[in-house]
Order: sequence, then structure tokens, then C-alpha cells
Amino acid sequence: MRHEVIVVGAGGGGAILGLALALQGVHVCVVERELTLPNPSRVETIQPNGQQILHRLGLLDALGAEAVQPVRRFDFIQIDGPRLCSVDYGMLPPPWNQALVAQSNKVHQLILDRLSAQPTAELLRGLEFQGLIQRHGSISGVVVRRRDQKEAVEIEASLVVGADGATSLVRQALGLPAKLHRYRHGYLIAQLPRPSGMDRARYYVGQGELLGLFPSPEDRLVALYMIEASGVNDFKARGLDSFKQRLAAIDPAMRIPLESLTAWEQVGFLPAFRVRAERWVTDGAVVIGDAAHAMNPHASQGRMQAMMDAMVLADVIMKCRNTRDWSAMALSEYESARRPQVTMLQALADEQTIFWNASDPLRCYLRNRVFRGMERNARLRYQALTATAGLRTTPPLTWLDKLMAVGLLPDPHANEVPPL
Repeated sequence: MRHEVIVVGAGGGGAILGLALALQGVHVCVVERELTLPNPSRVETIQPNGQQILHRLGLLDALGAEAVQPVRRFDFIQIDGPRLCSVDYGMLPPPWNQALVAQSNKVHQLILDRLSAQPTAELLRGLEFQGLIQRHGSISGVVVRRRDQKEAVEIEASLVVGADGATSLVRQALGLPAKLHRYRHGYLIAQLPRPSGMDRARYYVGQGELLGLFPSPEDRLVALYMIEASGVNDFKARGLDSFKQRLAAIDPAMRIPLESLTAWEQVGFLPAFRVRAERWVTDGAVVIGDAAHAMNPHASQGRMQAMMDAMVLADVIMKCRNTRDWSAMALSEYESARRPQVTMLQALADEQTIFWNASDPLRCYLRNRVFRGMERNARLRYQALTATAGLRTTPPLTWLDKLMAVGLLPDPHANEVPPL
């Protein structure tokens, strides 16, 4: 089989790249090891930058109430204490002035359906990546194998794209050095009935404890509770009732919805990774999304950044296609364009992890004081929001801003919302 581009991995970045290329007439093949969509209960937030991409691809208007739930306000609340800060997406310019909490599978199925409908696209499921085809010293495709068969299949292409996640086999086969970091904490995740009138997201922060409650489609909500990644089995051994009692103690409105949680099988676990690949491109190949730069979910941008990778890379591929130059130098335009925002978001997420996940009193005090300072300062609140929304490439807060947030310096522009 011969294609112009082969994409390994039909996740958030790979599927978007395949569709973006096919809409421009590129012959693209997307291969995926899974036969079905995993994690049917997974919910994620589509930030404004991701909404813009879905709109550009003609997908956003096709997402109905069964797939996405608009959310404007996110309240940050101290566990066993007061509300610290509220962030309102209404501060952003319309129409991108809300977050969309989405049923991941329904959104992703729409993308895959549109991809499969394109005449120049091929989506092949159940194929595992085995290695690269290299002829005359150049990468010319991939070797894949069906999970239930021994015989391998070669798929030739001018460009190989690795979109196969944080532990990317394509990245390893390309010999692209990368540092994979597993965060100490992960998240238990469950979908529950939504309490009446809950239209805001709630994010509870305590000493070594976090609980996120997010309205989701069809009168549901998703609960995210932070635990030690290495202690999942020990945590579950304490019993489901203990877990439910703790969540209800943090937010009493959850007591009745939690009655629907009757078995641990209804609760998933979301680990957190960070990947820092030294290079994202080489002659004839590229890595995107988590394969290049997985980040902590505190950034709320993991999938969004994979989607942005896909759109920028699609434009670069069109240039390479016209010149027939698939060298690392020609492809480097993609990496140069994307690295600044990715680097900023990874650093921001790590900073948030240090303070939001903190269990010691000092860091918790500083975190809460920053939240309270941002509640009083519209400028700082807006700058932080634009980073979460994926609308900026520079850090949202300077050191002076942080000193203003904790109240050590006055801010004469606290009520001024700066332009993007």
C-alpha cells in the first residue's frame, strides 16, 4: 500500500491530522491498534482553542447536547473553607467565551466518521506498529501487524507521523531522545447524575487533596479525585463507601448522586505523564501530541495541544508536498511554531502541580492566597484564563504579577483587562 502520509495513532492529534489532510486532498492513512474507542466514560474539556479547530474543520456545529455541555464559570473552593476564586470564561471575546465539557467518545467518533468519509483517507483499525521501513537510508513507511495475525504488512508513505501517545513506539523507533516523567498523583474519575441547578464547575483544593466536579452532557457530571498513582489498589481496599463518604463530606450536594456509584468498576483511573522529546522531527518523520510533549492535566490543554500540532503540521505538510522535500529542515517549521506554547504550558502545569497538589501548610497557604488575590484582580484572572483557554504562548503571570497576586505589591491596573 502506498500513501502520501501515514499517521500511527488515531487519537486526538492523529485523527485531526488525518482529517485536515484529507480535506485538502492528501492521500493519508491513519492506523490505530484499538478496534473500538477506549474509555467510554471519559470526559474532557474542549477549550476555546480546540473549539476553533473543530469549527475550522466543520465539526463544532455537529456536536449536540448529547456530546458537549457548555460551562462558563469555574469556582475554586478551599476544602472545609470558603470559595477562593471564580473564573468566568465570559471574560473572553465571543464566540469562544465558554468551555465545553465533552463526552470524549462521542466527539472522537464524529471525527473518525468524517475522516472515514473522505475519498483520499483510509482508517485502519486493529493494526499494531511493528517498525519502520527504511530504504536507501531513508524512512519510507511503516510495518504493521493485525493483533490476531502473525503476518506483517508494509505501508509506504512519503511521511510517517507518530501520534501514538506518551510511550510512543514510533518515537522510540526513530531514535528521538525523550524524557518520560510519571507524576506522583493521578485521578479517580466517575460519571454521576448532576445535582439540580449545578451549572458551574467546582474545583476543591485542600492539603494534599483535590476534587473536581464538572457538569457534563445529558444532566451528568464528572468527578475527578486526586490520589497517589502508586496506591490505587490500597485506596480501593479501603472500600467504595469510604470514597463516597469523603466526596460527600467535601461537597454535601454530591450525597444523593453518589448513591448511583455501587461498584469500583464504575470508577476509572487517569494517570498523569509528562514527555519532553528533544526533537520532534527527523528526515521523513514527525511526532505530535503526547508522543512529543505530554503534559499534566492541570494545564487542561493536553488534547488541545495535540489538535494544534495537527493543524500546524497539516499546513507544513502541504508545503513539503509541493516541494517534495520531506527533510527534517523542511519539517522543522512545525516544531519551531509549536514549541513556545507547549514549553510554556508544560512549565505552567508543573508549577500548578507543585502548589495545587501540595500537602504542606506553607505551599497551601501561598496557593490559597494567590487564588484570593486573583479573585480581586481582573487583569491577572484574565491572563491566567487565556493560558488555560490556549489563547496565549507566553506565561500568564510574571514574577511581579505573582507578587501582586499574593498582596506584596499593589497593582494599579487590577481592573483593566488587557487585549489578547
